[in-house]
Amino acid sequence: MPQSKIPFTDLLNQLNAEQRNAVEQIDGPMLVIAGPGTGKTQILASRIANILTKTDTTAESILCLTYTDAGTIAMRKRLIEIIGTDAYRIDIFTFHAFSNAVIQENLDYFGIRSLDAISELEQINLVHEIIEKFEAENPLKRYTGDIYYETDRLLNLYQAMKRENWS
Repeated sequence: MPQSKIPFTDLLNQLNAEQRNAVEQIDGPMLVIAGPGTGKTQILASRIANILTKTDTTAESILCLTYTDAGTIAMRKRLIEIIGTDAYRIDIFTFHAFSNAVIQENLDYFGIRSLDAISELEQINLVHEIIEKFEAENPLKRYTGDIYYETDRLLNLYQAMKRENWS
């Protein structure tokens, strides 16, 4: 059982009824939909502490996924405040980092031997290949001047799409 830095009853007393319900539900998934700054990180960290306190679950068997690197940092800090050093034994990843770890640990399953992030030069070459394959009537296809004029704009677009989680 984790050594809590903040008494768990004090945490529960700070929550409203809906938040408390989310924290106290141990079994199964719990969906929390709320805007920024409404206490989602506090609820999740408190729920993790509750699970560790009321069950025989170990910190190593908990996986916590967030959307951003800032979210992973905030979650770790919150867990340290609540459960102390056991927080370092909980796996906290962004969805992207977790997926990358799964792929890296199972390269043979994916039919590859090594996987590295694409370099900036490889990104540019890839965009150039895409531009070359555009249909003739595509407004991004140029036949005079620099045919790769739109490279930077396309790279920025792809980064925005990634940031916004477009599929």
